Amino acid sequence: MISYHTCATHVKKFKWSWGTALVVLIVSIIIISRLSVAIGSIGYGLTPPSLPEYKSLEQQHVNPEGWEGDSQWFHHATQGTATLPIPYEWLLALEAPKSSPWWGIFSWTDAGPFMGEYILRLGFIESKASATNPDGLPIGIAKTDSIYFPGVDRKASAAGFTCAACHTGQMVLGNKRYIIDGGPAMTDLGLLTQSLGAALGQTALASNLVFFNGRFERFAQRVLGSNDNIVTRTALKKDLANTMSILITKTDTINVTEGFTRLDALNRIGNQVFSQDMGRNSNYSPINAPVNYPHLWTTSWFDWVQYDGSIMQPLIRNTGEALGVSAYVDVTAPDNQRFASSANIHNLVKIEEWLAGTDPFKNNKQFNGLLAPKWPSSFPDINKDLAREGEALYGELCAGCHLPPVGSDEFWSDKHWQPIAFKDSLKDAADNEIPGSEEIFKTDEKYLKLNIIPLEEIGTDPAQANVLVTRTVDATGLNLNTKVCTPVKDGSGNVLKYVNYQDSATANFGLALGAFVERTNNQWFNQNFIAQSDRPVLEGLRPNCLQVGAGYKARPLNGVWATAPFLHNGSVATLYDLLSPLESRPTFVELGNQSFDANHVGIEQGDKIKRFNKDKSHRSEAFTADYDNGRFILDTRELGNHNSGHLFTDDKAAVGKIGPKLTEDQKFALIEFLKTQ
Repeated sequence: MISYHTCATHVKKFKWSWGTALVVLIVSIIIISRLSVAIGSIGYGLTPPSLPEYKSLEQQHVNPEGWEGDSQWFHHATQGTATLPIPYEWLLALEAPKSSPWWGIFSWTDAGPFMGEYILRLGFIESKASATNPDGLPIGIAKTDSIYFPGVDRKASAAGFTCAACHTGQMVLGNKRYIIDGGPAMTDLGLLTQSLGAALGQTALASNLVFFNGRFERFAQRVLGSNDNIVTRTALKKDLANTMSILITKTDTINVTEGFTRLDALNRIGNQVFSQDMGRNSNYSPINAPVNYPHLWTTSWFDWVQYDGSIMQPLIRNTGEALGVSAYVDVTAPDNQRFASSANIHNLVKIEEWLAGTDPFKNNKQFNGLLAPKWPSSFPDINKDLAREGEALYGELCAGCHLPPVGSDEFWSDKHWQPIAFKDSLKDAADNEIPGSEEIFKTDEKYLKLNIIPLEEIGTDPAQANVLVTRTVDATGLNLNTKVCTPVKDGSGNVLKYVNYQDSATANFGLALGAFVERTNNQWFNQNFIAQSDRPVLEGLRPNCLQVGAGYKARPLNGVWATAPFLHNGSVATLYDLLSPLESRPTFVELGNQSFDANHVGIEQGDKIKRFNKDKSHRSEAFTADYDNGRFILDTRELGNHNSGHLFTDDKAAVGKIGPKLTEDQKFALIEFLKTQ
C-alpha cells in the first residue's frame, strides 16, 4: 500500500520547473501556430452550418397507389449525374464534420458517416439498403459510373441526384414520418454544399498533421481498403488537396438565400450549362429567384410545365434538369461529336413514363401514373359538412384559374383537354425540310390546357417569371443552330411555330437552353443509333416548344394539402395564411421544420418565429439572419421572397385580387375541401 506521505513526495518530486513550463508553452505556441497556418492553407469553409436535430421515426408512404412495382427504383434511378463533386467511394468513407475545425483537429473518435444521420438533418429522407440501393443512400441519391473527376485525374463512380431528390416530400405528425412521393423536398442544398465542404476540409486538414490525423487515417483506410499503404495514402492526400483547390473556385454568388424546400433551379441550370460547362464566367448569374420544389403528380399531362409555363416537351425538361445537377456534357468537341453527355436518357424516359402512366382517356378518364396523395386516415378527420361548403366556395373562387376538381366530369371536358397544335415544315425521305411546305400538326393525345396568369394580374413575386425574360447568355461558338418551337404572331394571332435558332452573344436564355438540350438529346440519339421514326416517342410525342414571359401557371389543386410552403417561391407557410389578406400573412416564415400543421395545413411555425413576426418593425431587412437554430428564416420583404399577390381582399385596387376577403369560417371550409382533393 502506498501511503499518503509517499504519494505526496512522489508528486513533489515531479513538479515542473519554470524552465520546463516555458519549453512546453513555446512548443504549444508553435503547434497552435502551425495548426492555424494549416487551417488557413486549406482555404475553404471548415466550420459547418448549424443544422436542425433529426428524429428517427416510423415511415409511411402516403401515395404508393398507381405505381408499377417498388418506388425504390424511382428513388434511386440514376440520371447520369455527378451532383456531389467527389468520387462515390470518398462520399461513403467521409465522416460528418465536427462543429468547429479546432474540434476536428482532435479527431481521435469517429464523428459518424456523413451519409448517415448527418445528411438527414439537411432534409434528406432515410432509405433502407436494397437491390436498387445497396449502400443505403438517402432517397434521391444514386450511383453513376464512369465520371471524370479532375481532382483525381481519372474516372470514378459518382453520387448524383435523381428526380426524387427534389421531388419527394416528408412531413411529421405525431410519432410518424409521412413520405410524399412526387412532393416537394425539404432539403437545403446550400447547407449541403457548406457541410460537405467542411467535412472535406477537416479531412484535408487532418492529412497535413502528424499527431492529429485520425480523421484522415480512418478516411484512407475506408477508401483504400486492402490497398492501403504509404504510397497510396500519399496519392490520396494529393488527390484530396487537388479536389479542394478545384472546389474553392466554384463558390456560388447568392443574392437571395434559397433555404430549406427551395431552389433557384432555372438560374442554377443556366450557370451549370452556360458558365461552368462552357468555362465562360461571363455567363454566370447570381442566385436570385428560388422556388418551392414543384410537385410531380398530374404534371406529365400538362400542356406547359414549370412555374412560368415555359417548357412543353418532357424530355427537354428532364434532360435539362439532369444537366443542371451535373450530368457531364461536352461542349468543346468537333461539331459532329459535340453535346455528348452522361445523361441517362433511357432512365429519364422510363421515369417520365412511370410518372405519367397511360393516356387517361384510354383509362376511363383516370390517371394511373403517380397519383396525388390522399389525406391519411391517421390524420385528424375531415369535417365533411364543412368540406361541402368549401366545395361551393372552390367552384366560385378557385375553379376559374385552377380548373374544376380533378374527379369531376367538367374537369375531363374538351374545354380543358385539347391536342397541341404547332406549325412545322414537311421533310423528305432524307429528313431534309421541304421549302415552303409548312403545315399545322397536332398531337394524337390530348393534354390538360392550363391557365397561365399574367404577372400584372396575379401580383405574386416576379423574380422567377422574369429569369427567362431578362437573362441573356453568350452562346457564340456553341453551334446551337437548330430549330425550336415558340409562340409567333401571324395573321391568326399567336401560334406555336418551329423557327431557326442561331447562336448569339446575347441570346435569350430560355430559347438558348431549349436549343442546348435539344442538341444534347439529338447527340444521344445519334450515338445510340435511335431511328428518326422512334425519337418522337422518347420525346413524349410533343414538340420542343418554349415560351418566356407568359406569367405563372395555375395547376389543378389535387394533393395541394401536401405541398407546403405555398406560392411559387414558398413564401407562405400554410393554406390558412394563403387565404388571408396580405397584411395578415407573416413577414417571416420558418422553413426546415418538418412538423405538419394539420389544422391550418402547412408547415408548423414555432413560437420563436411568431415572436419575430410580432416585432418585425424592429428587424431591418439587411440585418435579419438567414438562419436561426438551424432553420431557415425567409424574409418576405426581400425581392424574390415577396408573399404578395393571389389575394382575397375587399380592396378593389389590390394587385392580384382573386376574390373578396374571406371569413374565418370560409377559410376553414375551403381548407377542409382541399384536404379531400
